[in-house]
Amino acid sequence: MLTKRLEDSLPDLSKLKEAFRTARGQRLLGSNKQVEIMNAAIQLFQQKGYHATSMQDIADAVGLQKGSLYHYISSKDDLLVVIIQDAISHYNAKLAEIKAMDLPVRRRLELAFRHHLEGIAENLGMLTIFLRESYALQAEQAAVINEENQRYNEMFESLFAEGVASGEMRPLDPKLVTRTTLGACNWFYRWYRADGAMPLSNLIDFFVDLLFHGIAAP
Repeated sequence: MLTKRLEDSLPDLSKLKEAFRTARGQRLLGSNKQVEIMNAAIQLFQQKGYHATSMQDIADAVGLQKGSLYHYISSKDDLLVVIIQDAISHYNAKLAEIKAMDLPVRRRLELAFRHHLEGIAENLGMLTIFLRESYALQAEQAAVINEENQRYNEMFESLFAEGVASGEMRPLDPKLVTRTTLGACNWFYRWYRADGAMPLSNLIDFFVDLLFHGIAAP
């Protein structure tokens, strides 16, 4: 059970989210130990899965007694919510920035896809948890995260629809296009490896080319 139920909205977790905001240069943290706990949880959730990871595992990873861990966090559920919410809020902020750029729609869509894939590759642990473990959220938590996720999808849909209106994109259903293309991008976390044969920049170039041009010969 969560110490404080998420009955209303994200502000219920505002204090916890502030404490665990990761070191992406967004703001200073009140405790290095809190950052260490979150990073350890990301690694453990990625390696073992959310349900197989215990609070004792997290405590051992950061050199704390299990009882002392509760000084920094209230539950494993809270950690999962913060990790997932941190991932999606970062994506939403960046997509909103791209969408507002004074560029042709095609170029903005390309930048959006590139950012989506780069985000997965550069934050593989956090995005793996977001994409793989979201099902473990309780109903109230899932409703909050789903709302944020829906906002991301709607921005993509709106951007594509803008391209249809300008004649830059084919007149396809924006919702289906968003689900298909982002679905392909999201699977990237399952097979991408930093030490793979192809550099990340080349992989992303390939992905973007495939998304815009398909597999059929011109």
